[in-house]
Amino acid sequence: MKTKKFKTVLPVFVLILAIASAFAFKDTEESPLLAPETGWINLPGTPCAIAVECDNNPLLEVVCTAIYNGVEYQAFGKPNPSSMLCSRVLYKPQPQ
Repeated sequence: MKTKKFKTVLPVFVLILAIASAFAFKDTEESPLLAPETGWINLPGTPCAIAVECDNNPLLEVVCTAIYNGVEYQAFGKPNPSSMLCSRVLYKPQPQ
């Protein structure tokens, strides 16, 4: 008797688990990947001149900057990796 109930309930439980998992992970598919990203400093006359390590997580709220020859520059990301235009705002994690 127990095995008959188990054989009936198990497929229903697996189906409910699959549906719940699909809805639980729906937002992660649509959100952008938050990871370290190469930022580029735009020097006068030379776009995307020097690479800097930044992050693309907007929750960090600190704009990625780097110092080059004693001057602080904001680092930008490339919207398209093959482009020579650096205009995407990147962020930098705060040391704790």
